[in-house]
Amino acid sequence: MTHRRWTRRSFLRAAGIGAAAVVAGGVGAAGPVTAAPDQPKRSGTRPNVLLICVDDLRPQLGCYGYEGMVSPNIDRLAAEGRRFTHHYVQSAVCGPSRCSMLTGRPQTTWDCWGKDRRRGTEPERPVSVAHLFRRSGYRTVCIGKVSHQPGGVMDPEQKVHQVPFSWDRAYAPVGEWETPWRAFFSCAGGKAYNKVIRMKKDEPRLPHECADVPDTGYADGLNARAAVNELRTLARGEAPFFLAVGFYKPHLPFNAPQRYWDLYDRERIALAENAWPPKHIDPAISLHNSFELTTHYHWPPGPGNVSDENARLLRHAYFACVSYVDAQIGKVLDEARRLGLDRNTVVVLWSDHGWHLGEHGMWGKQTNFEVAARSPLIIRAPGMKAAGTPAHGFAESVDLYPTLADLCGLAPPDGLTGTSLVPMLRDPDAPGKPTAYSFHPRGNLMGRTLRTSRWRLVRWTHKKTGQPAQVELYDHQADPDENVNVAGEHPDVVERLVADLQRRCGKA
Repeated sequence: MTHRRWTRRSFLRAAGIGAAAVVAGGVGAAGPVTAAPDQPKRSGTRPNVLLICVDDLRPQLGCYGYEGMVSPNIDRLAAEGRRFTHHYVQSAVCGPSRCSMLTGRPQTTWDCWGKDRRRGTEPERPVSVAHLFRRSGYRTVCIGKVSHQPGGVMDPEQKVHQVPFSWDRAYAPVGEWETPWRAFFSCAGGKAYNKVIRMKKDEPRLPHECADVPDTGYADGLNARAAVNELRTLARGEAPFFLAVGFYKPHLPFNAPQRYWDLYDRERIALAENAWPPKHIDPAISLHNSFELTTHYHWPPGPGNVSDENARLLRHAYFACVSYVDAQIGKVLDEARRLGLDRNTVVVLWSDHGWHLGEHGMWGKQTNFEVAARSPLIIRAPGMKAAGTPAHGFAESVDLYPTLADLCGLAPPDGLTGTSLVPMLRDPDAPGKPTAYSFHPRGNLMGRTLRTSRWRLVRWTHKKTGQPAQVELYDHQADPDENVNVAGEHPDVVERLVADLQRRCGKA
């Protein structure tokens, strides 16, 4: 096969997008956006919901001010909706973050629905936001990774869903990879990494791949195609729908078609400016050895060590995966518009957490630093005012449940931790929450963190005794990259924020 060298200009031209029209077009779209030949049957009904979940996506996008990223479709959504500049997840790791978002309450477990599945009978209280919508007459469909289980199915033969009572249909298209988990770790040519990766010398595995294949050569291309087909089916139905689409990339392995790699010049990709531990902390408590990268893949020279050359390669690979998933999102958004669904559909783009790309010497999530706890959140609602104007107030993942219920006229259950973001959708200058709360454990310690407009407090305590092990305080006015722990210099601030943290965290 003759390989074509793609540049940004040639890539956008081939996708039908002029350089001056990137915001208005869709990279990787199946074709030009045209008027829908058949309009949806419903009129005057509750809005539909299209929830797009992206795994490990940092807010390092064009719409978030990063000019080095090719993300025209997400940027277009931000220009049409509300971009939240200070959105924080409840825990910077896949399972608890997704459990928290779907339930509207902080969850420390990777699967908070075990008791509901074992019970077998539908409880009075909805177990998830999707359950609330299904109970309210919505057609609910899950594609890809929305909860932690790809496809949302625990037992395909018995059709047992990870989030019970919530989905009319839940699946992950697998193609040549046989199972959803193999699709999640998909490589080109039908190969896959197993969910449990065994480090065998005769099976070298790298954390990146750039095969010259079409978008469907990796699993997210199939997720996008399935979502497009579901939209066509749902548009013909009488009931409103709640469609959740979970894309795998840019999660490891950083595998994407070659043409997305060709959008970037590796030599021009900057490395992290703070590839060292913060001052005045115990690194054994606050940091990790990049285990997801260095122990899951054959990655020299060993855990915790990545050379500048390899760091630039990894950042290049991550960037390529972001552009690849952006193109798949564009296909879904363009089909919704072609079908005329955009006029009555709430669109949410959410990521389960950020990802260290060398900051503080780490690669991965699972920390309590800003770079891991902050992630993109964009909401586009029909008829919203001041579209394209960002909201700078604090928002949390647990806020999505009451927000979607509010937008669609549904009554959420009592006891949700989250609060509706509709005031910020109506007015981007609305204040939002005063603080954002997150947590992540390390060994026998639990780390809880509180972010305010100026400070980030991180308090580590022993799980059994509750005794403090370390306190960190970062001043975002003077130190936005969180490089110096100033807890010792501001005991009064620490005391006040610890009290606020204890009020927020409860037992989570």
